[in-house]
This record gives sequence, structure tokens and C-alpha cells, in this order.
Amino acid sequence: MTILYTLALLLIGVIGTNIIQPFLPKIPETFILIIVGICLSFTPTFKNFELEPEFFMLMVIAPLMFLDGQRQSFKKIRERFKVIFLLSVVLAIGSAAAVGIIANRIEVAWTFPLAITLAAIVVPTDAVAVKSLTSGTSMPKGVNEALELESLFNDATGLVMLDLALSVLEKGSFSIFSGLQHFLFVAIGGVIIGIISGFALVWLRTTLNFRASDPETTILPIGLLTPFAVYLLAEFFNTSGILAVVATGIVHNWESSKLRLTSTRVQLTQSAVWHTISNILNSIVFLILGISLRSVWHEVTNIGIRLSLQLVVLALLIYLTMFIVRFLWAKNADDRDTTAFFGDRSDKHHTLNARLFAISGVHGTVTLAMAFSLPTQIGGQNFPYREELIIVATLVILISMLISAVLLPILLPSKTQSFTDNELNHTRDQMVDYAILQIHQNINDHDVREKLTEQLQSQKGFIRINDRQEMLKNYQDLLSQTKTFVLTYLNSDQVNNHYTRPVIDTYQKIINRLYPAAHPHNPKAMLQSAKQRFQNQYKHTKLYHQNKKLIKRQKMLLQENWLSQNENQRQDWLNTRDELLELNYDVIEAVDAYLDDTLSQRLDDQYTDNQYIDYVRHEINHYFSIIKRDYKKDKPDIDNGFYMQAFQSEYNFVQQALMDNRISDTMANILYSEINQAQTLQLQQIRQLQSLN
Repeated sequence: MTILYTLALLLIGVIGTNIIQPFLPKIPETFILIIVGICLSFTPTFKNFELEPEFFMLMVIAPLMFLDGQRQSFKKIRERFKVIFLLSVVLAIGSAAAVGIIANRIEVAWTFPLAITLAAIVVPTDAVAVKSLTSGTSMPKGVNEALELESLFNDATGLVMLDLALSVLEKGSFSIFSGLQHFLFVAIGGVIIGIISGFALVWLRTTLNFRASDPETTILPIGLLTPFAVYLLAEFFNTSGILAVVATGIVHNWESSKLRLTSTRVQLTQSAVWHTISNILNSIVFLILGISLRSVWHEVTNIGIRLSLQLVVLALLIYLTMFIVRFLWAKNADDRDTTAFFGDRSDKHHTLNARLFAISGVHGTVTLAMAFSLPTQIGGQNFPYREELIIVATLVILISMLISAVLLPILLPSKTQSFTDNELNHTRDQMVDYAILQIHQNINDHDVREKLTEQLQSQKGFIRINDRQEMLKNYQDLLSQTKTFVLTYLNSDQVNNHYTRPVIDTYQKIINRLYPAAHPHNPKAMLQSAKQRFQNQYKHTKLYHQNKKLIKRQKMLLQENWLSQNENQRQDWLNTRDELLELNYDVIEAVDAYLDDTLSQRLDDQYTDNQYIDYVRHEINHYFSIIKRDYKKDKPDIDNGFYMQAFQSEYNFVQQALMDNRISDTMANILYSEINQAQTLQLQQIRQLQSLN
């Protein structure tokens, strides 16, 4: 149950952050997650929480690194191999050496292997944290790519260096040859295991995709288990599990590029599932960081203020050292591969890009997990200065995040969009209204039209009402105009030449009787309606207690008896009813055309706040249903072709708007994606309904 409570609280933390974040747009989501994590640390479940590094690396970091690998291609890795090696290995080792020397000089009681242990812990960088901290700004493309490639493999470099440092601490000696041999075995072995496992799993998935009766339920679980299985396999052979899952991810990227449009359903489902898992895990990473801060604070209180301040100074110097190493490396690198990221030295933006790269060396939860992975004993003795190392690592994480959060928004330009959210919403509304008009012109069945309209209206999402009073006024005005149109239509030559006057008068009385309920927000109409309902209920209750019979049933029996005794009057009544229903159908078609013309005119005039027209249409259809006495009518089945026509109309609208330069390519791609998703969802729902029949 403890695991269940832990997962539940973490998910609640993710949900709570997503709810809070829109109200605090100026605060990076990373810090909100950390604060929420600190709050969770006071719950009974996390009261004595201590990060389990092995579990954290397996369950959180492994799938995230697998996804990072999937975002890279073989072609890019091959072309950028040299610079990846420089970023993830050479720069990481250089930074660790500089940090180790500084730490050893300041903390004279620390041995050099112990200082290198700390250096290995603070080497890994976190590109996800940088993206969160710079979500509202525009990072140069080259710098962003360098950060992604660096974080792809430097976690493994830090872990291998930590393993070497712990080995030296335990044995008391170090051999360069054996250390290099161990490094190559762990790194290259992990990559080889990842590649072999990746191709084996790709072959298995491809085979099952074409032979399994239900590929989704077979391939998707295999995909979800892949990073865990590969990580455990690599660790079993004492190689790098992180490098193994990254290599497997790259192989899976190759698989996707080869499949192309094959097995689209499986690929779309898998992509959606992994996208959701990635977002949740990235949030959990920072929640765990916040939860862990409480235990770190206990360590701080145990060692005292004086030593704590000394460790703060050390953490600042370590961060400054890594900043200088990163800045000098980016500024002075002159090979062709590196200049592709930061520009030539003669480029005016070269120094700025180098500075951005240095500041963006943010450290995250991997660093904290490595710190907590330090054993409590080594070589038969207590691990020296373990608490101090954990505190310094935590301080380096917080310092790197705070400095990046402050400086990057100042140095980077704000992210600009070619359109606002309101413009996107307005264009989407126009697109849906256009599709509604098209289906009304091409489909004769009123019930089918209305069901399709209801479905398409849901694409607009949450109803946005900027001016409620204006919307209400437009609604009431159009409802009144529609009634006037109906009364005018009833007195037109077209109706008079086809229907008798008694039928027209009867229908007109019905419309006039129903109309007061058309103003649900009108206080006078609401009072009158409530009064009428009260009187009817009182009369019904009184007669029921007097006669001990339901008055409605009593009236029906009297009516049936009268009609059975008066055949001529019965036939006249049936003829009148049939004419009323036929007239009602004609009025429905006329009102639909009238409201369509109103909507079309507003679209021509570039108005997008047309929701009130749909409200009027819905209200009028309710009256027509009352006239038909069709209160609980089953909704008609709609042919798939009608849905395809509607979505095709939306595609046509977006394409024409793009050709007319009324919308940008970015907005068009967003709308195309929404239409595609709506179409996929609708077809899926139809298949589910068909399977139930």
C-alpha cells in the first residue's frame, strides 16, 4: 500500500502543479514542482523519504533517456559523433578535473579521490530543466542542440567517473590503464548491449505487428517494458544502463523512420502514450527533488551553521568553476562541428552563445540521485564526509537553477508567435462554422444535420464568452427575430397555397404558446413560467387526491372514448395532425435556412462569436420536438461518409485561409493536427459502437 500511496501523491502533485501553473505564469514550472514536492515531504508517506538511487534511475531516468534517444536519429549521431564525444566525455572529464582540484584545495581534509567523487556527481546536466526555465524565451537553435546532445550521454560519463572514484576510495590506489579500460568497457559495452537489444526488440515488434491478431495490445506493452528490460540487462553485465537505453532509443527512432506510414494506428497510440508518460515523469523528477530537500535540510541542521556556510561558499565556487570551463570551451572551440552550435569567432553572437551555454549547465535530480547513491560504508569504514557531499551537490543544483532562472530570461529574447490564442480560437470557430454550413447544404435529413452540428460544435472546446450581456442580448434578439420569421413564413403565399387556414392558425397558436419559454434569462418570463408550473402541479395534485387517478391517464381515456364514438371528427383530427406535422417539417427547413443565412453572413463579415446562433438553433429545435411530441427521440445513426465530408470541409477552409494569407503556416499546422485528431477519435468511437452492436 505504501507504493500505491506514493504513486498517488506524486500524481496528485503533478495534477496540482498543472492547476496552479496558469495562475503563476512568471514562475517557471520547475520551481512550482519543487515547492509542491517540499509540501508533499510533510505528508506521512514522505515524512522519512530518502531517495533510492537504483529505483530512481531504473523507473524514472531510464524511460526518459530512452525517449531522448528516440528523438535522435542515426544520421545525426553519425554526423555529430565527434562533437557529442567532446560535449559528453571530454568536457565532462575536464569539468570534473577542475572541480576536483578546487574542492581539494578548499577542503584540505578531503582527499583528491573524494573531491573527484563530488566532481563526478555534479557533472551531469539536465536539458529538461533548462527547457522549463526558458519556456517563455527563444533559445538559439545551435545552443539548444548542444545542450540536448550533451545531456544525452554525460549522465553515463558522470556515473562511470563516480564508479571509478569509489573504486579508488575503496582500494586506495588508482591505475590510469585499468581506469581507462573500465571506462571503455562500461561505456562501449552499454552501447553494444543497447544496439543489439534494440534491433532484437525491433525485429520482434515488427514481426508481431504483421502477425498478431491485435498488434496494439502486444506491441505497446513491449514498448513500455523496453527501457526497463534493457537497463537491467546492461547493469547485469556491469555496463552502463543509461547508455544502453539511449542506444536502444536511437535504434527505435530508426525503426520509426523505416515504418513511415506503415502501422499508423500502432505508431499513433504508442506516441500518445509515451508523450503522456514523458510529461508525467519529467514532472515527477522535480517533485522528487523537492521532496528530497527536507532530508538534506536535516543534514544541514546536523552539521551546524558555520560548516553549512562554508559548504555554501564551496558550492558557489564549484558552480563558478564549471561555468568558466564551459564558457572557455564554447568560446575557444574552433573546429567545424562545434562552430555549428556557437558560430564562428568572428560572429557577433559567438560570445553570447558561449555565455548562454555556460549558464544553461543546469543540474537536476540525477545529480541528487548520484549523491544519495554514495554508500554509508566503504572499505570497512564509514564513508568520509558523506553528508557534506550530499549538501554540496544539492546546493549546486539549486544555485544552477536559480542563476539560470534569473539570467536566461534577461539574455534571451521573448518567444514570439505569429498569432495569439484569441486569433487561433477565432479561426477555429470560423472553421467549425464553415463546416456546419457545408453539411447543412449537402444533407437533407434534419436530424442527421443536427447531430453532426452538435458533434462539430464540440471542437470549439470550452465556450469562451467575453461579454455575457452582449451574448445574451444577441441570443434573445435572434430568438425574437426567428419567431417573427416563422410567423411571417406562416402567412406567406407558399404556406397559404398549400395548407388550410385552420391548420396555419393552430400552428401559430402553438408557436405563440411555446414562445414565452424562449427567454430563460428574462425575469418576467421565468416568473410566468414558474407560476404556470405551480398552478398545473397544484391542479394535478388536487385531482389526484380527489379521484385517486392520474389526471393525465384520465384525460387520455376520455379522449379515446370520444374519438371512438365520433369517427368523422376522429378522421378530421388525424388529418389536421398530419398537416400540422407536415407544416412543422416545412417550418423546420425554413428556420434552418434562415439561421444558416445568418451564420453565413456573420462569417462573411469576419465575426467569430457565433455561439448564440447555435443556442437559438438548439432552442428552436426543442420547440419543434414538442410539436412533434418527440421528447425522447433516439438520435439517428450517421454514416461515416458524412463525418468525412465535414472534416474535409474543415481542411478546405484551413487550406483556403492559408492560400489567402489570412493565417500563418504555424496556425495552419495546429488546425490540421486538430482536425486529424478529431477525425481519428470519431472513427475510433464509431468502431467501438459498431463492435457493441
